[in-house]
Amino acid sequence: MKRPIYLLATAMGLLLVLPPPGRAEKAPKNKKAPKTYIAVFDFVTLGTKGGNAQVLKGKPYGHQLSDSVRLKLRKQGKQWEIIDRLTMAEVSGPLGADTDPQKVREILSETLGAHIGLYGQVQNIDNTVRADITCIDLRKGDKPLWSKVFSNDTVRARAVISREIVEAVIGEELWRPPEYGDEPEPARKQLSHPINVNGDFEQDFKGWEKPDNVGTFIVKGPPGRGKLLRVRTDLRRDPWLKYRKALRSGKANPSNPPDIATDTSYGCVGALEGVHYRSDWIKADPGQRYWLLADVNGRGGAKVFVKGFMKTPHALDGLPESSLANLGMTPVQFSALPKEKRRALIEADARKNPMRYVRECYRWYLNCGASRGEWMHFAAPFPPRGGLPRNVEYLQIQIYSYWPPGEYLWDNVHLYKDPNQKAPLPEEQARTPNLGKTSDVVEKESREKKSAANK
Repeated sequence: MKRPIYLLATAMGLLLVLPPPGRAEKAPKNKKAPKTYIAVFDFVTLGTKGGNAQVLKGKPYGHQLSDSVRLKLRKQGKQWEIIDRLTMAEVSGPLGADTDPQKVREILSETLGAHIGLYGQVQNIDNTVRADITCIDLRKGDKPLWSKVFSNDTVRARAVISREIVEAVIGEELWRPPEYGDEPEPARKQLSHPINVNGDFEQDFKGWEKPDNVGTFIVKGPPGRGKLLRVRTDLRRDPWLKYRKALRSGKANPSNPPDIATDTSYGCVGALEGVHYRSDWIKADPGQRYWLLADVNGRGGAKVFVKGFMKTPHALDGLPESSLANLGMTPVQFSALPKEKRRALIEADARKNPMRYVRECYRWYLNCGASRGEWMHFAAPFPPRGGLPRNVEYLQIQIYSYWPPGEYLWDNVHLYKDPNQKAPLPEEQARTPNLGKTSDVVEKESREKKSAANK
């Protein structure tokens, strides 16, 4: 193997220097892989028709789609350097599919110093979004790397097409979060007994809160359905909120409910709060996966939440509204007490009513919004990835009905352990960077990292 020759400058000229025999040249340590610079030109928007609301948002959807591609590419790894939108706007306007590839190559090499360029056009044909995209990679010769057509006719067209474009650029599939329908619902014979009590409401409200007989009712259903939960969201908001507060303080009785007028405006209950109907507490099993099933007959906004709760000393910072009512005190009277007396009342109430002092620490929901005036069945597993977090001590099912205002019927709301699970699963953390952190915390951590790197 030939040894490399080094040139040293001296006062007399250049001196040839050979490395010592038998001593190999060392490669530099921690050498970073070179970055690949990608330029996404704004795509041309063809036609003037409106169309997909998720694609249009006040701007041409060619502009929106190209921006989505930039964002997705930027998340794929440190080896990709994506030229920002403002720089691209200064360098060039939108470039359509008929653009001369030579023009694109010149902009990439002479103006931007980029390796890969994406350009093309987008149009909406009969509510189907179609994108004709060309990719040029200067590292692979003068010819375009590929020209492809991407299309989608759903409300998530921009998200789907941008993902497919990025996959075509990097040559591999992107990670996708679990979606409804990815896993087949277990057969009825695979499922054991439901964990929750009386999910079919045949035992009236056993295992659930008592209906208020204004927004929530247990009623007799049509033949073959037995009893049902009936929910109304077309109620005047202020009288209903007043009634619900009176129920919590023991000043109202569901056996003698008030007559609250119907309201279908944007100020009604369904438009603002919606109506929750809660189950009794269910002991959680950390590491467990579950299946939630529900039948619903509604006209839109309908979900079944499963919320996780934990005991925490941070909950012991005041008396709940219902506890104040039991003591015959107002918040003002409680706050006027000496600190030691307030603490003693809180601790005594927590021993008597421990579940009033748990805090929500987990949330997942089954989306049942596809129902449009007919019975539909929904089922999905949770957590979507991994097992139930370790800090969850109790679960509660919350049936939620909201918009449009009207009547929602519920049946067979059952919670099961996943029959395919053989052992506890570890918790899988969210992939979203800085999940749960406020912006000031993120900015502080970013400054600290930069400061540490500069030292």
